[in-house]
Amino acid sequence: MAEAVIFVGLQGAGKTTWFTEHFRDTHVHVSRDIQKAREAALIEACLKAGKSFVIDDTNATRASRAGHIRNAKAAGFRVIGYFFDTPVRTAIGRNNHRQDKKPIPVPAILRMAKQLEKPSVEEGFDEVRVIEVS
Repeated sequence: MAEAVIFVGLQGAGKTTWFTEHFRDTHVHVSRDIQKAREAALIEACLKAGKSFVIDDTNATRASRAGHIRNAKAAGFRVIGYFFDTPVRTAIGRNNHRQDKKPIPVPAILRMAKQLEKPSVEEGFDEVRVIEVS
C-alpha cells in the first residue's frame, strides 16, 4: 500500500535530514522549499500514480494537514504522521547554522512554535510516530 507521510515540526527540527536518511530511496520528496508553487501538483501526481511520498513542511496545525490527510485517504493511501519533537532552542540553533539554505528569521520560528499542534490519529492518521530531537 502506498504511503503519504506528513512531517510535522519546526523549521530546523531535522525533517529534511530524516527524509534523506530514511525515505530518499522509497518516497517522493515533496517540499515547499524545493517545489515552491508546484508542491500541490506533485502531491496530486503522486496520488494519481499511487507513489509513496513525504510532505516535508512544518504542517504545524490540524487545519494545515486536513486536506492532505483527506486526499491521501480518498486515494487509498496509508497516512503516517511524523512529529519532530524538537526543543525550540535546538531548532533555532540548527536553523542558524544551515548550510543548504537561508536561515528562517528567529521570530518566525517562535511564531510557529506557538501554533504547533502535535498530530494525532483522531485527525485521520493511520499512525503517528514521534521523533525526539535533543
